[in-house]
Amino acid sequence: MNRKPRKTRKAPGKATPGKPQLTRQQADLLQQGSAAQARGDLVAAEAAYRRLAASKVKAPQPYGNLARICAQTEREDEAFELWNTALAMAPGSLEAGMGLAGLYEQTGQIDRAIEAYRRIVTTHPGYVPARYLLANQFKARGRFEDAATLYRQIMSEQPDYAQAHFTYAGIHTYRDANDPHIATMQKLLQSGGLPADKRTQLAFALAKAFEDFEDYDGAFEYLETGNRLRREGFHYTIDSDAELIRNIIDTFSAAALAQVRVDADPSRRPIFVVGMVRSGTTLVEKILASHSEVHGAGELQYIWSLAAKLFLKPALRYQFAPLAAYPAGAFTQLGKAYLAKLARLDDLSPRVTDKMPFNMMMIGLIRLALPNAKIVHCVRDARDTCLSIYRQNFTTGNYRFAYDLRSIGQFHNLYRKLMRHWDEVFPGMIYDINYESLTHHPEHEIRGLLEACELEWQDDCLHFDKSPGVVRTASYFQVRQPMYTRSVKLWRRYEKHLQPLLEVLEAY
Repeated sequence: MNRKPRKTRKAPGKATPGKPQLTRQQADLLQQGSAAQARGDLVAAEAAYRRLAASKVKAPQPYGNLARICAQTEREDEAFELWNTALAMAPGSLEAGMGLAGLYEQTGQIDRAIEAYRRIVTTHPGYVPARYLLANQFKARGRFEDAATLYRQIMSEQPDYAQAHFTYAGIHTYRDANDPHIATMQKLLQSGGLPADKRTQLAFALAKAFEDFEDYDGAFEYLETGNRLRREGFHYTIDSDAELIRNIIDTFSAAALAQVRVDADPSRRPIFVVGMVRSGTTLVEKILASHSEVHGAGELQYIWSLAAKLFLKPALRYQFAPLAAYPAGAFTQLGKAYLAKLARLDDLSPRVTDKMPFNMMMIGLIRLALPNAKIVHCVRDARDTCLSIYRQNFTTGNYRFAYDLRSIGQFHNLYRKLMRHWDEVFPGMIYDINYESLTHHPEHEIRGLLEACELEWQDDCLHFDKSPGVVRTASYFQVRQPMYTRSVKLWRRYEKHLQPLLEVLEAY
């Protein structure tokens, strides 16, 4: 007698063929972890993923999710291990491959990031974001032709990929309005079908193009468009930043500083390059990083993340309590933790530069925790600095003041007030370098800079544009060129459009 084959019920959580198999308990844990991670409860999410790992789960997703949490909480070494575990389980996983490549990029390992993105492009040739990010790594390495080739491929295959247009414009020189890329971008911008972020990128790219062939009125028209679109994403007033600056000045008064006793680390390794964004910090770091004893680490988040953990509490709206409220060990811990992070970044060079411009707000902490660190302050004409900010579509959301001429001027006035305070409480401990003097008299200024940082003269510092270091900030193209002065007094080309800014600056 023929029997009908008996139907078997699929076990809960069991994957379809070709996918990882999970038990019911593992599936529940993965769901719990994902839900906790989505609502920002990283502690609960990590606990769920740890239990999954302990159960020897064979699915890559929990290892990748845990890797993201480790990277987010500055445990990069463990994050690398977890991404590699995920890739070992699923060698062709796009998610794991992108996670590992992104972590290499995040930690400044650009050559490894290039290789990782290349592997993804080979195995997933249709995945455009990987090609775009590979092009960005070439750009950071100064391989502009390689980057441009990839950007052009992307623009040809996916014309509305506005990021590619925007980044390509930064490394392309436009000779006149007949450049075909201009017409392409204008048509896209006028099409009306793109979201605001894409229109923003196109507007800033067109502003750069028109400035290249000195049509400053046309450039400013696009700058107004781009800044208006970007500004609409924020509800910004100067009040919160003014309150923070007041808090810093009050907290780190001369009287309060005199009462603090810290068993500080004597290391001379760090060199902090601070100042307003777009004031020449990238140029100064590139000069220093051309020295054989200096590693240029770029814009590190370390001081701010450590300050947030040890000093800036949510209950105080992320402002400082009086210095006396903190145990002396907190300052010691900050210094040692910062140096430990530098050691993981680069363990060979005697000196390391950190060019996060807004470390200017943390100079008080830096002086207490690392009293022998050098602090270099980049000073530039306020009008050129503020115009340069207005011309920039920043990739981060940290500069919310940057998209309105009046608020840029207001923030610049706060910055000047803060730096005057630091000069008063730390006399002679901050070295000012003037952008205009540096561009006009480079050898004289570079000699002074090296002496202030206790570095011997090396000719390579004068020829910084030949140095192969990584540059990931908005000045990636400029600092690959020999020293030039064409950015000095650029504000005069736009003067008739800058009255709201000029009025604020003059009121300081």
